Amino acid sequence: MYLDVYIENSFLGNKTLTYQSGSHDVKAGMRVKVLMNNRELIGFVNQVYPPIPMDYEIAEIIEVLDDEPVINRELFELAEWMKDQTIAPMIRCLQTILPNKLRPKSNAKRIKTQRVVRRLHGDVQGLTLTQKQFLDQFRTDTTIPVKEAQKMYSGFRNLIDKGILALEDQEVIYESKPIVQQDAKYALTDAQSDILKRVHFNNAHTYLLHGVTGSGKTEIYLQLAHDVVSQGQQVLILVPEISLTPQMIDRVSTRFGEDVAIYHSALNDQEKYEQYMRVKRGDVNIVVGTRSAAFMPFQNLGLIVMDEEHDSSYKQENTPFYHTRDVAIHRSKYHKCPLVLGSASPALETYARALKGVYTLLELPERVNQTFPKVTVIDTRQALKNRASHLLTPTLLDGIYDRLQKKQQVMLLLNRRGYMTLLKDVNNEVIQCPNCDVSLNYHKDEASLKCHVCGYAAHHNTNTKGNQNIVGSGVGTQRLEEHLQALFPQARIGRMDADSTRQKNAHEKILNSFMNHETDILVGTQMIAKGLDIENVTLVGIINADTALAHTDYRAVELSFEMLLQASGRAGRGQYPGEVMIQTANPEHYAIQTAIHQKYKHFFKFEMNYRQIANYPPYRYLISIIFSDEDADKAFAAANGFVPFIEDPQIQQIGPVMLRRLNRRHRSRIILKGKDLDVMIAKTHQALELYKKINRTGVSVDVNPLTLE
Repeated sequence: MYLDVYIENSFLGNKTLTYQSGSHDVKAGMRVKVLMNNRELIGFVNQVYPPIPMDYEIAEIIEVLDDEPVINRELFELAEWMKDQTIAPMIRCLQTILPNKLRPKSNAKRIKTQRVVRRLHGDVQGLTLTQKQFLDQFRTDTTIPVKEAQKMYSGFRNLIDKGILALEDQEVIYESKPIVQQDAKYALTDAQSDILKRVHFNNAHTYLLHGVTGSGKTEIYLQLAHDVVSQGQQVLILVPEISLTPQMIDRVSTRFGEDVAIYHSALNDQEKYEQYMRVKRGDVNIVVGTRSAAFMPFQNLGLIVMDEEHDSSYKQENTPFYHTRDVAIHRSKYHKCPLVLGSASPALETYARALKGVYTLLELPERVNQTFPKVTVIDTRQALKNRASHLLTPTLLDGIYDRLQKKQQVMLLLNRRGYMTLLKDVNNEVIQCPNCDVSLNYHKDEASLKCHVCGYAAHHNTNTKGNQNIVGSGVGTQRLEEHLQALFPQARIGRMDADSTRQKNAHEKILNSFMNHETDILVGTQMIAKGLDIENVTLVGIINADTALAHTDYRAVELSFEMLLQASGRAGRGQYPGEVMIQTANPEHYAIQTAIHQKYKHFFKFEMNYRQIANYPPYRYLISIIFSDEDADKAFAAANGFVPFIEDPQIQQIGPVMLRRLNRRHRSRIILKGKDLDVMIAKTHQALELYKKINRTGVSVDVNPLTLE
């Protein structure tokens, strides 16, 4: 048979190479090893068909890597859709969809196996009582790992010699954990009950559940999931951050008494593979996970939930630049199931579609406990005038002290990790990363200077000019934690940021410690602002609340509003009244004013006016095309050379402009702006095909970028 194969190298774009199967039994969706330019590479079989006359010899594949296809038809079609919509190579889409151990890549790790003992139908005459008791442990068609067998009966190998047992290698399969079900359906409010009636199953439709923080959105997800699981269908619940998965998993598993599948980036390759295969085999009904869980191989999906749908973590930051919301909508249509998007601060594009009737708008305007937290806005300009700290103002310090006295808990949000965020040498020059045009950050616990873009690290007394003294300024979460410990020596302080959560299960340990009140104050970056529900938290302090407002990106104001609204919602969710203290040098800004009063619709109107004037989304679509090279002139020339290929009266071009260097590569960008996204995508596909014939400069395309910084 002839095979069309996508090779793992993406320089072929979306072209396949043809091989013949020889004596191998091959099906579409299998991985094969092939020879190309004297290199052994892994390919993915697109289609299999009878030989047809060719003017040249067709090479034979070397090896088939799978006993059965590793990807089902739906996911293969999803990859083809992603290829078209994100303007990315097909092979990169396939590699994104599959877990590492199944990806069509030469460096994919082998699937873990274990040595097991299997019982055969041998003669049991003349066996000892111990041997017979050991054999009784084997049920029909079951195996026992060698290590377990050794503990049960150290002489089990004698039974192998007698032909009663056999040794074999077996793939390691996830063992489900017993979960105690706690049937705790809560009494619903009238608004919640009404929403449940309006969601229709077995129908592809998108619902926007716009509910204020603490309004009971999660209970709606769980009751919808209960109805779906009771019909024998599967449920996918997406959350934006790994930090949110432990809490959601606990709620789902105890409600259903089921060991749910989890899928996120903190799992190792073997764990991801085991969870993926649980879903593929139909062993599990509910999946909870972050962005990558949107690609799990469901057979009978009945509901998709996307919590905190506004969150930018749902957007992939490298090729293919997909948005999880788009993938979820596509899968909803395929499985003919509802998609519920939940948020207290929906993305402007999402809310605009709900108002137009593209999505059905469901609203929960009240908190379940009927009380919103008190909001105190602290003007840091006044604090500076009074020669007080603008980092921890007297008002905020008094609030922290009061909660500690009452044995209540505090969350402090500072969206800057590290110790010091700006470093200068003795010549007063900012110390920059050697690979990127960004300043290095000082991390005291590791005594190192770090780049938060490429990961470059150097010892603290080293910079590009040799060993010199360094002067630092700015405050990150590490320095804030240290400062708080000095001010409140009796307090138990935890920190949650990208540094403190590097180790496996760190998110869960830090959160469990806080939820069990083993920690009094939790300091963190924006990851603590999202979705956490901890009853004893009565004070949330937001430090430098207007940092994001200083960014030039078109979504900077929206991101600031979302962060403030979400962080404010962490306070006063239990029996005690909550308070939010917002420290800002710009208290009159409409993003801050609308956030503190929980007025999303007011913010929506303000921001949509600006978007309309500037022709930004959702009034126009954007496509960002970035050319990169280690030579700055080549990067700019590549973008300039591309401009003529895209000329179209329906498409406005902005640029090219040079961006900051990242990972040793200079970057030049063109932005396309237009009303018809399909026309823009088609034109970009066509232009890239023509352009790549004359220029090999690296190019990446981001359709509907969330940031232009």
